[in-house]
Amino acid sequence: MTPGPPWSSPSARRSPAPTPPPSSPSPGSATSAARWLSLKTTSYAENVVALAHAHRQGASEALFGNTVGRLCEGTGSNVFVVLDGEVHTPPLASGCLAGITRALVAEWTGAQETDLPMDVLERAEEVFLTSTLRDVQAVHRIDGRELPSAPGPVTAKAMRIFAERSAADIDP
Repeated sequence: MTPGPPWSSPSARRSPAPTPPPSSPSPGSATSAARWLSLKTTSYAENVVALAHAHRQGASEALFGNTVGRLCEGTGSNVFVVLDGEVHTPPLASGCLAGITRALVAEWTGAQETDLPMDVLERAEEVFLTSTLRDVQAVHRIDGRELPSAPGPVTAKAMRIFAERSAADIDP
């Protein structure tokens, strides 16, 4: 990856102004994510701009770093990475949203809360996102880096565990 502005996405550079994406990724299409480094604010405007930029690059989500450049969250999701077969997610202290789906997946999979550098996305074996709307969703591409086996075995197991446990108890 070549140095550029403080954020990047697949084969892209900073856009002068946000514009709506020509078309949103279709449901069930491969999930991909673009990386952004950002300032944590209470405004959702940055998320809208980041997501529109990600859509223009064919991604369905943008991932943010926090104010110190550590992996934080997506525009509407929490992020998990698999390193050496172990599941990791940024700690709440990173500034990420304390999502209910995130908490359940972390508990049910034994994920470790780990302070992660943004470059973990360049070496993670697997990456997946969680949210109320996504449940557990494998990431297939990050900044042009293909994750061809997505969902990998750890992500597939997390998907299965979440589906089974959430179906067994409507109010986990």
